Amino acid sequence: MGEDVFVTGPHRVDTPHPDLVDGLADLWGRVTVAGGGVGFTPADPVEEVREAAASVVDDVAGRRAHLLTIGREHVLVGVAVLVPGRYPVRRHTGELSVLMVDPDLQGQGWGRKLHDAAVAHAQALGLEKLELVVRGGHDLERFYTGLGWTESGRWERSVRVADGDDRDRIWFTRDV
Repeated sequence: MGEDVFVTGPHRVDTPHPDLVDGLADLWGRVTVAGGGVGFTPADPVEEVREAAASVVDDVAGRRAHLLTIGREHVLVGVAVLVPGRYPVRRHTGELSVLMVDPDLQGQGWGRKLHDAAVAHAQALGLEKLELVVRGGHDLERFYTGLGWTESGRWERSVRVADGDDRDRIWFTRDV
């Protein structure tokens, strides 16, 4: 994709398009292959990535999650997934469960734009607090603390990316 192609968004998805699962799985795969810490490794079966994408789209269709997207020439190039707390004692909270941007667009501010749109959407939903979990080893700690998040916990070497490559699982929180 060329640099001169116009990127649009973030857009809130209320009714998932029939091709959304494929588009999300494709984006998830591109980010994974580029080394992104988004839940998979390049060695994981493509069908597992597609199942995760289908689960997200099912949650959006069932109003259990909110999806914000950016696109470029009808290709999904970024997403943020916001999941409100489901139980009465957690309804004032939510989780930013996924935030990813196509490797070609990283470093151009699109992750920040998706993040800020997700936080604004959380506020519009009446949420007061957010949480997220990241995989260590990707400098995401600096990215999220720069956006107002506070590290609230770390489980050392609990994510196995490959034999001999264990990473920390890191929890972050922030007020909306």
